[in-house]
Amino acid sequence: MGALSENERKEVQTDEFGSKKFEWQSELCDHVGFYEPDGFSEKQLKDTYFLLFVYNSVTALNTDVTLDNPEYYTAQYIQDSLKKLEQEYLEATQKLKTLDVVPTQFWRKHKELSLLQLKEVYKLEKLTLEAHLNPALLKNTPLSDECVNYVDALITEDTTVLLAEWKKLVEVKKSKSGTPEKLEQEYQIQSNSTDRLLFAKIDLMTYGWWNCANRQRKYLDGFNKEGQMTMEFQNLFNKIESNCEE
Repeated sequence: MGALSENERKEVQTDEFGSKKFEWQSELCDHVGFYEPDGFSEKQLKDTYFLLFVYNSVTALNTDVTLDNPEYYTAQYIQDSLKKLEQEYLEATQKLKTLDVVPTQFWRKHKELSLLQLKEVYKLEKLTLEAHLNPALLKNTPLSDECVNYVDALITEDTTVLLAEWKKLVEVKKSKSGTPEKLEQEYQIQSNSTDRLLFAKIDLMTYGWWNCANRQRKYLDGFNKEGQMTMEFQNLFNKIESNCEE
């Protein structure tokens, strides 16, 4: 979900028992919840809503770090991307830090975990960008052991090793694709081009190293397992009225 529109802004109202009213939207429903104002403020409820339904550490950084096009493989493009990534990280971190969430252990912990997730994603994306020009940076990183075949292929001076690992990766991609013939056709075109070594590095970085390293992230699964955060948010209210699409 994006930022709230004017029509979606929360209104502080009370019911017949003096509870305050808070309005929000989920994917298919409009909700009205009533809560006791002595436990937390409207601002804290808004910030908690934002953390749960709007903010996502994974998508807060929009810089493309996989560079799946040969024209992106320039020092200038990568330096510009690194600057953009750092700026996005600083802005997202500042936004998270300034959220005044409902003062419970659960929401404070979730805010802390969101900052850790954001930092983890940033460090991986920064390393990946830098490694496009200097693959040796991937060697001996905490993630390199499980991705050693891709790292070794990217840093080797033996082009036959590079191309062989690329071919193996293409076969893996084909085995998981609904259109393997299309992938094979693309591979044949690229492997017979004068830029075949660059195409090999692009594939091994994007679909080899990146996918392998990304799967190892400590905070990969997020924090809303089995809807726990949604339930915790709903438990902040004495009563909830929902109007959902059929």
